[in-house]
Amino acid sequence: MILLLAVAILGLSLHGRAQGSLQFNQVKLVTSLETVPANKVWKVVSVIYDIPTTSSGDLSSTSSSCSSNRYHARAVVINGVNTKTGLGMHTASYSSLSYAHAYTELPLWLPAGATLSGGPCNNQISVIEFNVVP
Repeated sequence: MILLLAVAILGLSLHGRAQGSLQFNQVKLVTSLETVPANKVWKVVSVIYDIPTTSSGDLSSTSSSCSSNRYHARAVVINGVNTKTGLGMHTASYSSLSYAHAYTELPLWLPAGATLSGGPCNNQISVIEFNVVP
């Protein structure tokens, strides 16, 4: 009897925290600044980087606003903050300088009101938009 009562109370408390269910709305490619609309959430699933290379392997983007800096080339902008996306850690060495970079791993969920853009290199961000259904 006590176990049944405990399960019922737990079920009611978990049900009270639900914020709604998600319903697929559309797939988007985001490059310029966009805001997640009210009653929606975005699932950022991948980034297409605009970082073609020259024959010497140097970065040479087709975007005039893109810096050849590797940080900017991999950055998207989330709520005004340059954010590198990718998988895990990346370690690089240049001359006598060695450093490691952490990436924000995907997928990434953005709530209503969050902003997103392709960053200085006009990267294309693949987003799945969901309606939040009460």
